[in-house]
Amino acid sequence: MSVLLDLIYLLAALIASPWVVYRLFVRGDRRSLAARFGAGLGDAVHGSIWLHGSSAGEIALLVPLVDRLERSGVTNPIVISAYSATGYSAARKAFPGRRVIFFPFDLSFIVRRIFNRLDPRLIVIVEAEFWPNFLRQAARRSIPVAIINGKMSDKSFRFHARTRLVPALLRGLELVAVQTDVYESRLLALGFPRERLRVTGNMKYDLTGAPEQAQDVRELRARFGYEDDDVVIIGGSVHDREDEALIVAFEKLVAKRASAGLVLVPRYPRDAARIEQLAAARGLKTVRKTAVDQGSAAAPGTEGIFIVDTVGELRALYGIADIAFVGGSLFFRGSNRGGHNLMEPAVLGLPVVFGPYNFSFADTARELVTSGGGFEVGNVDALVDVLQRLLDEAALRDDAGRRARDVVVQGRGATQRNFDLLMPLVDAANGRLPASGLGPTMPPAMSDLDLNA
Repeated sequence: MSVLLDLIYLLAALIASPWVVYRLFVRGDRRSLAARFGAGLGDAVHGSIWLHGSSAGEIALLVPLVDRLERSGVTNPIVISAYSATGYSAARKAFPGRRVIFFPFDLSFIVRRIFNRLDPRLIVIVEAEFWPNFLRQAARRSIPVAIINGKMSDKSFRFHARTRLVPALLRGLELVAVQTDVYESRLLALGFPRERLRVTGNMKYDLTGAPEQAQDVRELRARFGYEDDDVVIIGGSVHDREDEALIVAFEKLVAKRASAGLVLVPRYPRDAARIEQLAAARGLKTVRKTAVDQGSAAAPGTEGIFIVDTVGELRALYGIADIAFVGGSLFFRGSNRGGHNLMEPAVLGLPVVFGPYNFSFADTARELVTSGGGFEVGNVDALVDVLQRLLDEAALRDDAGRRARDVVVQGRGATQRNFDLLMPLVDAANGRLPASGLGPTMPPAMSDLDLNA
């Protein structure tokens, strides 16, 4: 089977060779490609705990988990791997004292070499990275593998139900902790043993911090020219066409209500110039945040559009707003690309507006809509209608904000629940508990707990 998989992978690599050349010579990814073949692993380690997150988002979920492992007294070497380049960079920044590697290509001879070098005693994978040769190698060496914050889309479920290869490998996993009952039912339908499956919630809710202090928010609003009675709309992480949709909506809204402000935070700061041109074509004033920071211009307040052409400030800027639109969701961008973090504005008590393409945060979007804290819009007209209602009805705005915040607050705790599930496996990897003792020590499912106690 490994030989067949290797041949399939090599055929795929041949087909993708133009992309490989592009990555090597245009983007300069020679180092990452070599690392995926097992180069530069460093000295061998023994008895490691290997934690894997594909991209930056999954790596962020590992930070509080590793902190808990360190505080529990774990002595095993901890290895962090990432698949994407952004995930690798995030891991290097988040875990400066740990060994951080690129996840290897799933070729059997590469996987064997890396297993030999890292000697893992436990592997923990965040969300949904199912590489057949990798899982087969772990099974051959009797290394327990756990999935946390697991998920399985309907598309993946239908694919795995037809191929049956991954379901056979998944049945050998020691633990799968999934985010929702829906994902649980899909894994059960694929034959995963119920006794090793738990619903623990979404760890992403645990990454949302407490709201900003009210005094800080008032000072920031005043700095950017907004009065207490102004209603500020923010477009967070907006992409091409979404910025134009918000400008069109804002133009219609201010024709009816002068005390409305719009803050646009493009996903890519380089889009600021294009946004300025779109607004100028409609006779709308714009001011960039860098100009305000440098003292060369005053913030526009409700007299124009405030364009944020800096990075790393979105969460703080959500704090000055009254209504949030979260971008990457209004227009289709690909079957696996859609939406950005809905939880950041929600935890601050803002009603959250978003489009229908929220593949990355589908569960949160659904919970927000169901609770009354979120509003899904399919086009510009629907966007205008929802924003108009939220502008005009302060009671609706406040109630929706409270409901949005409740969704996040009530969703917290998955990190601790997953840590509790992992600890018997960690103890076994550390030699403090025999592997045969894992099953009886597993904590109950989330559905078995009284979470309101």
